[in-house]
Amino acid sequence: MKIQTFSITSKSGQILNWSLSLLLVFSVFNLIDGWASAPIDEKGVLSEAFATLQGNDFIRAIEYFMIAATKLTMFEVFRRCLNKAGHKIAQFTLTILMALIFSLAMADILPMFLFSSLERVQSLIHGGCPSLFYSFSKVTYVVLVITQFVLSLQLVKNFAGKIRLFGAAFFGCQVITWLANLAYLFIYTSVAGVSMDDIMTYSKMADVFGSAVGLIPYFLLRTTMVAED
Repeated sequence: MKIQTFSITSKSGQILNWSLSLLLVFSVFNLIDGWASAPIDEKGVLSEAFATLQGNDFIRAIEYFMIAATKLTMFEVFRRCLNKAGHKIAQFTLTILMALIFSLAMADILPMFLFSSLERVQSLIHGGCPSLFYSFSKVTYVVLVITQFVLSLQLVKNFAGKIRLFGAAFFGCQVITWLANLAYLFIYTSVAGVSMDDIMTYSKMADVFGSAVGLIPYFLLRTTMVAED
């Protein structure tokens, strides 16, 4: 019989709960960060406050680090469950995925401390050392997506119940997010008569939708592991 959920200790359950809560909090911060950095003439007090706060590279580095760290913490508990259940291949795939998540986080964080904001912007046009981090991120992201797809297939094929549902959602939600972004891009580039205010509204809607959908797999991941009484 295929496994539907994993049993974990109450301590591991608490770690998962804290990790999921922190992921939600810092994901909201990241969402507001995108709005605060948008070129809008009139911003609310909250947006202005976040724009000032997020202008500090150290604060943004903490934000990126915590999002990656909370995901890795949840995946580590899940990886141990896979290992305990004897699913070595799925565990190996997840280990690769975790390494890629960590690498992407470091590629985002390190340039903030190694280069100034001006150097990072200029490198996008003229090239240079900061652009190497961006190129690395692009390649790593492609490999991460492939690994994510492989892991999803493994979970759907080898498990049942909530674990299979998480496997389907893990890549499925990514596809839904891509489709939402493509819809916004189509409106931005191809639909005539759309005002800039409408475009900004659609952008915020796409951001909220993408952030919400992106969190769904992690809520489902939490349900795959049940703490023992």
